[in-house]
Amino acid sequence: MPHWKRFLLSTLMLVLGNSAVVLSQTAAKTVKVRDATLVRLSLKDALTSANARVDDPVRFEVTQDVKVGDLVAIPEGATARGHVVDAKPKTALGRSGKLTLTVDHVEAPDGTSIRLRANSTQKSEDPASALLMAPFNLVLGGKDMTLPKGTQFNTYVDGDQEITLGAAAHAAGTQPAAQPAPASAPQEPSTVVVKSTPDGADITVDGKYMGSTPSTLQLAPGDHTVNIERSGYKHWQRIMTVNSGGIITIDARLEAQ
Repeated sequence: MPHWKRFLLSTLMLVLGNSAVVLSQTAAKTVKVRDATLVRLSLKDALTSANARVDDPVRFEVTQDVKVGDLVAIPEGATARGHVVDAKPKTALGRSGKLTLTVDHVEAPDGTSIRLRANSTQKSEDPASALLMAPFNLVLGGKDMTLPKGTQFNTYVDGDQEITLGAAAHAAGTQPAAQPAPASAPQEPSTVVVKSTPDGADITVDGKYMGSTPSTLQLAPGDHTVNIERSGYKHWQRIMTVNSGGIITIDARLEAQ
């Protein structure tokens, strides 16, 4: 092939390649999910006040696409997370079981954690307050409170939040494929405040000693096993999920042996 033809062919391939990159980049679209947008959830695992503990993680699943215009912003099947705020089993004296939980956030297709709340009118001014906002108080007279798998909840987006939708998140009724966060996206540690009643208990995280209560820790995103121990008291343990850049408070109430 003559040199000039090879040159033209190489130039054409370069132009086409750059055009494909531009089209790929422009296919992504940033949308704003408005405050108080309804997000319908169902419980992924059964819960009961008989064995639930404070700070136990709670998992939910989105049951209906959340749309912005004709785009699916949060697809059906997306995972939402919360935690137990208070749990008390029934007593022999007839006291009702009590189960109080909160919804914290739902994961968008681009990996963004969208804060949620339990009512349509209250807006959180401080992101950290989402950990304690408007929990569902569930009491059943004289018995333990039991929530079966699939229990339905209406929750609401907490403040206007933006997410980026890729080329797969498009027309109404089309569920986008989940888009993982870019590999290069920084994963910030979360601040975890660990308290206990009484104070002075040893804290270990994933088998590593981290100090005594009260302490403020920095933990990497992911699942962690937290143990709190103090002489004369029962061993306290929880498995918690930490997201990037969050703020979590653990308040362990130790029971005397």
